[in-house]
Amino acid sequence: MNKPFRRLLSLAGVMLLGMLAALVAASPAAAHHTRVSGAAVCQPDGAYEITWQVNNGSWENRYAQITKLVARPQEPIDGIKVGSAISADTDGDGPKGVVTGVQRVPGTTTSATLTVSATWFERNGDRIGISSTDVGHAAGLKGTCKETPQCVDMAQATYKHTFDGAKGRATVELAGDLPLCKDQKQEFLLVSYFAPSAKVGWPQYAYDHDVAAIDAKHRKVELKADVPKCYTQVDLVWGGKGELITPMVEKGKRYGDKKLGSKGKPGKRSAGPLGAYNGGAASCAQPKATFAPACDGSVVVHLSGGNYPVRFRVTATGVDRAVGVPAGKSVELPMRAGAGLIVVTERGKEVARYLWSRPSTCGLPTMSTESTCSELKVTVKHPGKGMPPMEAVATYGTQEKKVTPSDGGSETVVFAAGRGRVVNVVFSGYDYKLIGEYEDPGTCDKLPTTGSMTARIGSVGVLMVAVGAALIVFVRRRRASTEL
Repeated sequence: MNKPFRRLLSLAGVMLLGMLAALVAASPAAAHHTRVSGAAVCQPDGAYEITWQVNNGSWENRYAQITKLVARPQEPIDGIKVGSAISADTDGDGPKGVVTGVQRVPGTTTSATLTVSATWFERNGDRIGISSTDVGHAAGLKGTCKETPQCVDMAQATYKHTFDGAKGRATVELAGDLPLCKDQKQEFLLVSYFAPSAKVGWPQYAYDHDVAAIDAKHRKVELKADVPKCYTQVDLVWGGKGELITPMVEKGKRYGDKKLGSKGKPGKRSAGPLGAYNGGAASCAQPKATFAPACDGSVVVHLSGGNYPVRFRVTATGVDRAVGVPAGKSVELPMRAGAGLIVVTERGKEVARYLWSRPSTCGLPTMSTESTCSELKVTVKHPGKGMPPMEAVATYGTQEKKVTPSDGGSETVVFAAGRGRVVNVVFSGYDYKLIGEYEDPGTCDKLPTTGSMTARIGSVGVLMVAVGAALIVFVRRRRASTEL
């Protein structure tokens, strides 16, 4: 073997030994590294949640300690940090060979990486002096994660309802599975009316109503409103008490498409029958007249129309008046004393009639007399305070005098005594009178017969003298005639 060939063999041997030494020295580092992986899941709030895992890789029970973390995007990772130790897969304590962390990134993210640098240690804690750097990619990032609604905004909410107008009952329920958003509410109104007929007509007056609201805690509500036992209209309306219309008059405001079940908004946002009802079998007008007589003969006529406006006609002596009474109200019409028969009618039909009579609570005036030989005193006493003064005329023979007692007091008039015995006291405006008598006291002086009785006796005497004279003349003439 020549010298050059031996040199070549020597060089090849040296190279082979060097390669073997390098393989022996490099084999531990090449045999191990961390394994980094991530999985992204879209969350209801519109963000991705990435769960990162860093695995030890099981290098003969050695463990790694993280020395550096680089996340892209840079949002923080909760659960993985520099200094975290990753145990071997065969370690018997806790999660074996893995640390886990969670990162939240925007819903538009399409790529995310986590780079982990680590240093390796023997199980006894001796540092080996070998380090590794590994990169993991998150799966499931498409950039299409959007917020999943947890509630429905009242501006987009839809509903479904039931309606029984004849009974005044309704329900309204939020459609779908989501509740109404917090601090929002949608009110609904159920209202019944007095109506002029069983069909649509005006005016109408609210009788009863109910308001209920759907909010984050109440998906369904029930509404109840009493319905009058007469012609009525019942409406189920989008909105609260502020939407209530009363009275509802011709050419006035209407609910229109606010009625649930309407063809237009907002009523069309609730599925169900049209929330409108007209019915009833009797008039809501209930004309009534009552009378309150006073002790002085006057009368107050009390007029009411019940639950609907009524126009009355009131007639009496010298009176013919039309009186309008609003719905649910009453009117008092005073009538003077002496009005006679009072008749109240409504649309040509008689409602009531009344002729004044003294109330049982009214006191009556009284009278007393005092007779003397020359006078008759008549005292009239008023029945009591609080009653009006009472005018009266006292008549004794041809004599008349007025009295007006008041406030429970008395008034006295004096007449000259005469041959008459009866005194009458007639009260103006009252169908009432008092009667008294003049009574001879029996103590008056007896005077000689003079005056009218003497005159009568004298007259009789003169008459007798005249008759005697006439007889004498007649006898004388007869004698003279005989002698001839």
